[in-house]
Amino acid sequence: MTSGTSGGRFVEGAVLGIETSGNHTGAALLADGRLIAEVIVDYRSGAAEQLPEVLRRMLADHDMPPRRLRRVGVSLGPGSFTGLRIGLATARGLAWGADLPLVAVSSHEVLAWPWKESGAPVVLLTGLRRERLFLEAGSWSGDWWSARIPARNVNLLEVAEALRPLAGDAPWRFTGESVASVLAAVPDLGRWGAPTADPLHGLRRPAVVALLAARTGARETIGQAMEDLEPRYLREADARRPVPTAGGRRGG
Repeated sequence: MTSGTSGGRFVEGAVLGIETSGNHTGAALLADGRLIAEVIVDYRSGAAEQLPEVLRRMLADHDMPPRRLRRVGVSLGPGSFTGLRIGLATARGLAWGADLPLVAVSSHEVLAWPWKESGAPVVLLTGLRRERLFLEAGSWSGDWWSARIPARNVNLLEVAEALRPLAGDAPWRFTGESVASVLAAVPDLGRWGAPTADPLHGLRRPAVVALLAARTGARETIGQAMEDLEPRYLREADARRPVPTAGGRRGG
């Protein structure tokens, strides 16, 4: 069902969004497509470990027990290894316990959302570490993201070549926490677009996770299928799922 007040863009009822993929962690609550609560805390404060309590208080303050939610949305990265593990585990537990569907949301779509009315291609540059980063480029059609260059892990000096298919679509909008570092290392990119001027451009807001999860037609994952959701870690070497050994214990 869709909400008449939101023009059919969002499902009726409350949707919880959880975002733990970046330097901040938090949660947001929407009702019929309208934001009613959002909490964002610096990741270094240990807030990720406190996420279950943050969620409990938010839901209690708004008289919203989990069983009254319509969906739970959670960011799946690319992002922090520890943060994504905590966020997904928390979201799974909440959705499973309250028999709710889970909606996986891309962190890059969260970062690109503020620019969806700009009309320009959006280039995401995130997670730069040891000269490797995640890159994605695409554009919005209404509330839906179309990736022209799907998210990939690339070397810093490969960024210009990776973006070559978009050369004719300049100017681009660069966004993500690694923009300044990438443009400093590859100054030629500056002629194809401009970095986001807003100092909060690297903030991955849980409110946007909730909005993307609340879209009519967003893919819902239910029951055992939630165990198959895989986060996308900034450090791909950390992303290996443990495999059962011959003795039945997990290894890897």
